[in-house]
Amino acid sequence: MIEVFSTARQVREFYESFSSSNTLLPKAITIAEFESKAWILPNLIEADEDTRVLLMRQAAAFENFEKLHIPKEFMAFLQNSNYIFRFFEELANEEVDISQLDTHDTYAEFGEHIAILKELLHAYSTLLEQKGMYDSITKPKIAKINSSYLSSLEEVRIHLEGFLSRFEIRLLGECQGYCRVHIVTPITAYNKKVRSWLSDEGINAKPNSFIECDLGAKTVLKSEDLYNRHPKISYRSFSSRALQAAFVFKKIEEFTASGILPQDIAVVLPDENFAPFLQELDSFKNLNFAMGFGMKSSRYYQRLNSLLQAFGDDEIEHQQRLTRFGLNERFDLNRSTSLEEIMAFLSSFKSEKDLKDERDIIESELFLFEKFLKDAGVFTLQQAAILFLQRLGRQRTDDKEGGKVTVLGVLESRGARYEGVIIVDFNDDIVPKRSGKDMFISSTLRSRCSLPSVEDRENLQRFFYDRLISNARLIAICCTVNEDKLPSRFLKSLALSDEPSGELSYKDIIFDPNTSKRRAVDKIFTQEHDFFQIPLSASRLKHFLECERYYYFFYIKGYREPQMPSDAYDARVFGTLVHDVLKELFGQKITTIAALKKAAKELVEDRRPKNAIWEFESDIWLLKLEDFFQNEFKRHEEGWEILDLESEVEREVGTLRLKGIIDRVDKRGDEYLLLDYKSGKVPLETSEEKALASCDFQLEFYSLLYEHNASAAFYDLNSAKLIENPYSELKKEKLKEHLDTLKAQKEFHFDKTLDIKRCAFCPFDKICGSTL
Repeated sequence: MIEVFSTARQVREFYESFSSSNTLLPKAITIAEFESKAWILPNLIEADEDTRVLLMRQAAAFENFEKLHIPKEFMAFLQNSNYIFRFFEELANEEVDISQLDTHDTYAEFGEHIAILKELLHAYSTLLEQKGMYDSITKPKIAKINSSYLSSLEEVRIHLEGFLSRFEIRLLGECQGYCRVHIVTPITAYNKKVRSWLSDEGINAKPNSFIECDLGAKTVLKSEDLYNRHPKISYRSFSSRALQAAFVFKKIEEFTASGILPQDIAVVLPDENFAPFLQELDSFKNLNFAMGFGMKSSRYYQRLNSLLQAFGDDEIEHQQRLTRFGLNERFDLNRSTSLEEIMAFLSSFKSEKDLKDERDIIESELFLFEKFLKDAGVFTLQQAAILFLQRLGRQRTDDKEGGKVTVLGVLESRGARYEGVIIVDFNDDIVPKRSGKDMFISSTLRSRCSLPSVEDRENLQRFFYDRLISNARLIAICCTVNEDKLPSRFLKSLALSDEPSGELSYKDIIFDPNTSKRRAVDKIFTQEHDFFQIPLSASRLKHFLECERYYYFFYIKGYREPQMPSDAYDARVFGTLVHDVLKELFGQKITTIAALKKAAKELVEDRRPKNAIWEFESDIWLLKLEDFFQNEFKRHEEGWEILDLESEVEREVGTLRLKGIIDRVDKRGDEYLLLDYKSGKVPLETSEEKALASCDFQLEFYSLLYEHNASAAFYDLNSAKLIENPYSELKKEKLKEHLDTLKAQKEFHFDKTLDIKRCAFCPFDKICGSTL
């Protein structure tokens, strides 16, 4: 007898169940292994994924293929070919001939599209045949039953967790001619297709039961109630996806406290891209990642991928990434080259810093890739690198240092039994998982051709979750709920309500994974400080008045937020560019508006990054500046002259040392006017109360710094208007009050701001103890 399971995990757990028995172990394999032995394809070898893609692209080399709107350009075809493969694979496994679709027109071009797909499938199948290969598309039509293998088996017990395709059902029918076939499966509301199939075989399976039946004898050998447990289910939603990771660790702690052993707890990931969130918090290695770790995070993959991203792209961040990886050499990736040069190029990205497990996979994949290239034709370095990264990205390393709590994907959870189950990402865009098989076939046509419907696929996923939940004692489900995310509709059938606890306790877990309260105590920020040891500027004062704690971290500790250099549009950077351009413009002797516009355009185009958004924004600003230039000539006619530009001033006012940079000083006779350019919103107060509460004293600082009696105003570059603050005198008095206080006070507490909105985008919010 041989036991056949859905996953290798089930096989391993089956053998572990005999660990304390002194008996001969039965044979156990996966369904994939069983099918590979039960079918034979004489004198044919299976095509690997890269070969399949290249042959499909070759098969698509006919004129009408363009009408499918799938690009044939190398990189684009690699990204879109999955839709074609999934479509053909589904037809093959459900044993539906593509010609059957001809008679079911669902839209105007449907018949034409099906004709194109028929031509594509024929061309692809021919290419495989010519190369002596097969794949999952052609296998159902050409595979022969392996009678000698099946005859060697007295009995096959299939542990079924899900549905069967028509191709798989045909295999089980063939098997009955050589050995007994038993099916072990649950019967639930979500796998009615299995019950219907068994009914067609003459077997009456009771709903909500776990059965073993003999297909040949058409009898039910065992039947027991399925839902004999009553799990306790909790549900929690979060505003941020990352907070779900904190929820996971909190629930693990609760589950173990309730008596569940760590090895009996599973964390199920509907989207396995959630794994890095858990890895970051798993400082004590309590989690065991069943899916392992993807090679996309390996140093080798990152280095080669960085080069491909930077190729033909001058974005600063790409160039900085190359520098970080030590890739300063320039490569011509567009030229066709030899096999030897391609392999030398790919091998050059290996490093002694590569982890051993990753290095072994890289070496193995390089060896296989070299064999593939020998018969694959001519490639450029770029094409070869993309293909190799695609191949490498499918590989994973095992989690050899993991703990006892298992983290696994939904498919890997088939047939698994855990006392405690935590499911994350239970959002409508993830659960149920969308399929890419519906690109060419509508739901109506699926029904007519007896292909699996959207409802069938959703029920299959419901079946997986239902089995996990019904076998467990404690269940915890979480998801993200915000403007972009909704809970999964699967939650409705569970009738759950959100836990009332706030998010703050979960944030503590994220910010400090060791759960020891190491956040800063307020008293450590209290210390003596001389604000005038170096001259005080308006911006430094503004930062102190807005948040003393920010001032402490930025000016006293010298902490800085790490910045990735980028050419992406930034309004603040653009404001600096405008300031610089105006300084250079007015430093020249330009006598006409036309000349001023021309010079401004040349300066802006020379200094702006070369990308579409910058060009668009700068062109808009050049139009805005036309009114500004008109106003400048008008003011010149009124007698105003520019006396100074970007004037750096440092001055002692009594015992106070102050400094600043005045954008511009204008003079008319004995009048002096200090101007502060504003390319964004002009910071004007609308009441005495707001003026007294203000933290921004830029204009008032200008007045203190300048040696002559001068007025000050904002120069709004958007409207080309000078704007004076109506509460300027009041703010001057308030400024002097602030300065006197800073001078007299020796010790400061550097408290957190009371305006919590400022904490939302503060780079120091994680270390200051803010209540966000």
